[in-house]
Amino acid sequence: MAILIALLLDGCSAERKNILSKTYHNTTARYNAYFYAKKRIKEIEAILKENIDNDYNNILRIYPEIDSTLATTYQDKIDDCIKKASIAIQRHKNSKWVDDSYIFIGRARLYSLDYVNAIETFKFVNTESEDDNARHEALIRLLRTFVDYQEFENAVAVEDYIKKEKLNKQNQKLLYLNQAHHYQVKEDFDKMVANLVLAAPLLKRKDGKGRIYFIIGQIYQELGFDAEAFNYYRKCLASNPEYELDFYTRLNMAQVTELGKSSDVRAARKVLNSLLKDSKNKEFKDKIYFEMAEFELKQGNRNKAIDNFESSIASSVGNQRQKGQSYLRLGEVYYDTLKRYELAQAYYDSAIQALPQDFENINAIKARQQVLGEFVKNLKTIEVQDSILRLSKLDSASITAKLNNYLDVQAEKRKALQKKEERKARRTQASAFNSNSGISSTGWYFGNPSAVALGQSEFKRIWGERPLEDNWRRSIKESVQSLNVNNTSAEVEENTDVANSQTSENIDAGANLNALYREIPFSEEAKQESLNKIEAAYYALGNIYKYDLDEDANAADAFKTLITRFPETENKPEALYQLYLIYKELSNEEYDIYKDALLNDFPNTVYAKLIANPNYTEESTATNEKLKKIYEKAYGYFSQENYDTTLYILNDALSNYEETVFTSRLKLLKILVTGKTEDINLYQYQLSEFIKNNPDSEVAPYAEELLAASRSFLERKRKRLGTEYVKYLEQSHYLVYIYELKSGLTDAVSQSIDNYNAKHAGLNLKTSNLILNDDLAMILISDFENKIDAFEYYSDFVKSDPIDEAKRNSKFYKFVITKDNFNIFYQSKDLEAYIKFFEKNYINGIN
Repeated sequence: MAILIALLLDGCSAERKNILSKTYHNTTARYNAYFYAKKRIKEIEAILKENIDNDYNNILRIYPEIDSTLATTYQDKIDDCIKKASIAIQRHKNSKWVDDSYIFIGRARLYSLDYVNAIETFKFVNTESEDDNARHEALIRLLRTFVDYQEFENAVAVEDYIKKEKLNKQNQKLLYLNQAHHYQVKEDFDKMVANLVLAAPLLKRKDGKGRIYFIIGQIYQELGFDAEAFNYYRKCLASNPEYELDFYTRLNMAQVTELGKSSDVRAARKVLNSLLKDSKNKEFKDKIYFEMAEFELKQGNRNKAIDNFESSIASSVGNQRQKGQSYLRLGEVYYDTLKRYELAQAYYDSAIQALPQDFENINAIKARQQVLGEFVKNLKTIEVQDSILRLSKLDSASITAKLNNYLDVQAEKRKALQKKEERKARRTQASAFNSNSGISSTGWYFGNPSAVALGQSEFKRIWGERPLEDNWRRSIKESVQSLNVNNTSAEVEENTDVANSQTSENIDAGANLNALYREIPFSEEAKQESLNKIEAAYYALGNIYKYDLDEDANAADAFKTLITRFPETENKPEALYQLYLIYKELSNEEYDIYKDALLNDFPNTVYAKLIANPNYTEESTATNEKLKKIYEKAYGYFSQENYDTTLYILNDALSNYEETVFTSRLKLLKILVTGKTEDINLYQYQLSEFIKNNPDSEVAPYAEELLAASRSFLERKRKRLGTEYVKYLEQSHYLVYIYELKSGLTDAVSQSIDNYNAKHAGLNLKTSNLILNDDLAMILISDFENKIDAFEYYSDFVKSDPIDEAKRNSKFYKFVITKDNFNIFYQSKDLEAYIKFFEKNYINGIN
């Protein structure tokens, strides 16, 4: 018995490597701590899967996007996973599950967005493990971590390394998926689909095989290979996916079916209609209508497509993304095809309200919305001001009659719109409470976040953003938004189910006759103000037509109206020049009229000089071509790291050639040389100055990216390594005085310090002003020979308080610092870390 107990105790030892010990620790680790760590990882991945935002109108993500808000919801599982995996490592050092436990720790850190420690963990496994399969898995997961951390160069390095290794099937599959994820982030869909196609045969149902097949189909469809897309959609259906994926697969298959003859078109319509009629697809009706609309657009049936987009909007209850996309497509149809910009503007407004902020190309959509907003605003300005100017010429009885007629028409419009919105609200409410959204399960409306959110979105859709106040429905309080007395009974646009359609109501029930009457310009001063608004609107319209809408004919009409109605306008030279350019491009001989008018009436303007020198453009182009060649030569030396020659070429060009649009590229290349040869702070300063001085340069966005990347690099480096200050203090010192930039105390603080230093003339002190960051500035007092002199000066300075800080509206920091530590401090900007160092080594450590 004693021998048996001794053997058991010997087997329990974590240090022994005999068969009994290994068997014990392998078994105990696997079915205890390792088992629970693995379970926690699966639970975390299940949460991520449940919260993935599947936007089926775009290529689905291979991996769910992790954000910090979601990560906080499973932090307890992260902590428990790391705890359990650590137990397996510490108590069972000689088991075969140690490497796997480290990998679990790395995965947990990745899912908690702790990228730095996840990277270190995976690197540790790769370096220390004797198991090739574990090393390979760690490297593959390191690849994904680098991608999510946006360290793409490191990700490529990992890929290049691991491609040379011989992997088992599980790791090969994981590598293909992670490489595809890498290329998806970089939007390289050719390489993404190539990796997914290689991964597909290795996938099992638990790997989400159907979803991967669907993604492959989406990519092929996006790339224009409809036959391949169809095949992979069919494979997706064969994998028996969940219902939502099954539905979208069938929907996409209808899109990529070959339509060689009319019977194929009818068959495709039949498929879409059958999906629409299927009661199981009730919650997807908005998506089906959307795809039916897209299908009809491809067939050239624009009106039917518009009807289907409208039906999609009417069917959307909880899917704001889909509703936003339908609004957007209607806006695009009215903008790009029909050129009906007022309707397009209303749809774009609705799209922006409904679409999420992470929607693809959201900034471009907002830009077009803003252009259309300006366009419609100027059209309305002309319409309103012309209307009230015409009214000002009538007698009071005629004015009253027209205004009363106008108010009656608007009241009828309001009633019709209100009835329409009430019907829609009833349909929406019935749909919401009859659906499986869970709204009906909550007893009290305000206790159900989904119902409240739906109500808020519907309110904004109908009424827009309204302040919390009495009489909130009044669209006019003091002034008239729009008034057209020439056509008070104008036909209301049909089929315009747009969130902002109520903006076509010019006056609501709160506006009365007196409010309208006050807007009419009876005095000469008021009339001139109205005319000024019309003049500015025509000028703006001309530029919008010309540069934003690419409609030269309409731009010409706007500029001609401007100089005809307002012959003394200050914008006449530019309008004449634009008319000259437009008609010359159209080969219309009328351009000579505007050329002569510009040369005769405005000979000293830049526009006249542009016309007078026919070679101006050619000369500018010739200079640009020379600068391009110089740039290529300089960049060649830069690539070879021959920075002295690069600078010589750039400085010579910048000195001897007139500045053109290409000059900014040479200037930026010169700054890149600084980044390679000088202090990083100088590099960042020069980038900031370049961005400030060249806001319209085509390379300004690139300069902003460089600056952001440099700052991000320093910040990550500081967070990763911490700020380490040099403890050797027996060297020359500075005194640093820091204050807030917003306080505007630069001059006052500098003067006070100069006055104080005048009393210490024997020290031969100098002062310098520097910017620390966007919030703080500092004054540097130098040079003190040693620590003792610097601290004595600091103590006297603090005691005498020459700035009188109590009377200044700012925070102040002051300390002494060695030259070496100042360089570290200025690069890291880590004020808090140095204050702690100063207190420890000077305040509490001075001899």
